Amino acid sequence: MSVSKKEFSLEVEHLEEVKKLIRKIISKKDIDITEYKKSIVNSKRFLWEQKNEMYDKDLYAAMDEEDFNVSILNKDIVKVYKLHRSLECPYFSRIDFFSNDEVESFYIGLTGVDRDYEPVVYDWRASVANLYYNYGLGKAHFETPEGRVNGEVVLRRQFDIKMGEMKSIFDATSGIRDEYLESVLSENTSEAMKNIVGTIQREQNDVIRYPINKNLVVEGTSGSGKTSVALHRIAYILYNNKELSNKNVLVFSPSEEFSAYISNVLPELGEDNVPSATFRDLVEKTLGVASFSLQEEAMSFYEGKSVDVKSAQHKLSLAYKREIDDYLDSLYDRLKFTKKFGLKTSFISSARLNEIKDSIPRSLGFADRIERLSEKICAEFRIDEVKNARKLEKFIRKNLGISEDPLKLYEDFSGNHFDKIPYPDTVAMMYLHFEVNGYPDYSNIREVVIDEAQDYVPWQFELFRKIFRSASYTILGDKNQVINPYHRYTSLEDIAKIFEGEYLILNKAYRSSKEIVLFANDLIKENSVEAVRSESGNRVVEKQTSSIADIEEETKRLVEKGYNKIGIIVKTKSEKEKFDFLNHDNVSVSLVYEAKGLEYDACIVYTDKENYYRENEIGLLYIAVTRALHEVVIYNQIK
Repeated sequence: MSVSKKEFSLEVEHLEEVKKLIRKIISKKDIDITEYKKSIVNSKRFLWEQKNEMYDKDLYAAMDEEDFNVSILNKDIVKVYKLHRSLECPYFSRIDFFSNDEVESFYIGLTGVDRDYEPVVYDWRASVANLYYNYGLGKAHFETPEGRVNGEVVLRRQFDIKMGEMKSIFDATSGIRDEYLESVLSENTSEAMKNIVGTIQREQNDVIRYPINKNLVVEGTSGSGKTSVALHRIAYILYNNKELSNKNVLVFSPSEEFSAYISNVLPELGEDNVPSATFRDLVEKTLGVASFSLQEEAMSFYEGKSVDVKSAQHKLSLAYKREIDDYLDSLYDRLKFTKKFGLKTSFISSARLNEIKDSIPRSLGFADRIERLSEKICAEFRIDEVKNARKLEKFIRKNLGISEDPLKLYEDFSGNHFDKIPYPDTVAMMYLHFEVNGYPDYSNIREVVIDEAQDYVPWQFELFRKIFRSASYTILGDKNQVINPYHRYTSLEDIAKIFEGEYLILNKAYRSSKEIVLFANDLIKENSVEAVRSESGNRVVEKQTSSIADIEEETKRLVEKGYNKIGIIVKTKSEKEKFDFLNHDNVSVSLVYEAKGLEYDACIVYTDKENYYRENEIGLLYIAVTRALHEVVIYNQIK
């Protein structure tokens, strides 16, 4: 519901006051930063000149203090950057809350703004913002350090502010739906994913604000905003845990293209981007070998190339893991001390050495057993474990003939030679290498986000837990968007059990029009997905053609309708090559595997007539169709 002219005018006045305050804060901080920079430079110069006259402990203490001062300076610089950004849209909501016989207005925005230590605009991650995200008009509460504050929401107002100018105001009664949400969702898409702080829904807010340091698995339908929600959760965690920085977070995404697409969200939220990687990046970094990606494997499978499905499924299974465990047990059992072991004037008999070896619990991993054995031998000799245990480990490994080279180690186990590691072998190779040579130290990683979780097998998740032992996990996926041809989940709750975490569902689709959502539901034979957007008037159209000119004409029609981004989504490389000439600024030709996670205003979903999506490939068609916001045209899909 729009507001009266008088209310609109009052809100415009308030907006100008807030902008004036922000400019004042920026101006003061600019002066402070300039002076602070001078002070730091002078202090560093003094330390340089006096370093030979100072005791080492005093010099180090002074250097630590300077590092601290630089960190404070950097925080001020970041704050000024955020304030400059906030001038474009200082806030997006106002909540009037009645409590203790008075009404207080809370303005909520991307960045908090204070006047004399009193909030004028609350950061969207502050507890009070839950009044906006979780409640309509009526009884509500929020948490403070002093305890819960109960009351009643008497006004929920949403603002559309662009470039510092008030465009429109909506008063809503029951959540962020109504006119404001519809207007945002009906907009065309952009080149990069955008933040959604102004339209976060209650179920999404539950994911974002789920307790930090807890494992969470989210199963979200296509267009439910799960990836965006995960990024907002990162921003929420960084805001509420000051011990963490962006370097303590790692995001696993399906592709480099997808990582680039989401790279704008955290900076928009006022946070530095966090490191991101694909699973192949992890394989190649930790093992130092070239490997094939899941996308390449899926492409080979669905293009009908020769693939040993049973072998691939077995290599990605926990049964194969048990084969490796048995292999490592046999390696350890093969270790027999046949001679006494001497160090200077001390000796341990071979019988005692074998007794020590057999006393190590078999429940430990291979590397842990070798390490424990070395430590016990050091203890027997009463020598320093720190200095000598590692040397003993190397001696034992050498006598067992175990290679530290991951490739040779896996080739010895599998009996095969590899120039480039096939995707089905990557998990086993990593596991064998780490079990034998020890797991890498990623203790600095405290939060791991894994997107497109449906394409990872359970063994991969067990491996993640061993590699990133200090981390909490936020894991997101959709069982209907799987491209992994060797494993399918009936529910991602199975993953939650691996991580002993909470399992939440997002079943509302915000991206696509109602027509597209209903068509997609029919494809996967589900009706649990709720379309939030209203009908666009564009039904999903199915056509037949072998003519490149027809696709060119269809693309031209969509461009002329004013769509910003149009996707031509195909199934095979040959089909992609056929339409590569259509690639330009707002038209993108991509394989269905490459389009995962991306979105377009309109999509042309094309296959050659003889290459239509079969029954076991409907998930790929579902992925392609649900990339579109407003319009889909499907070519050559035979029913």
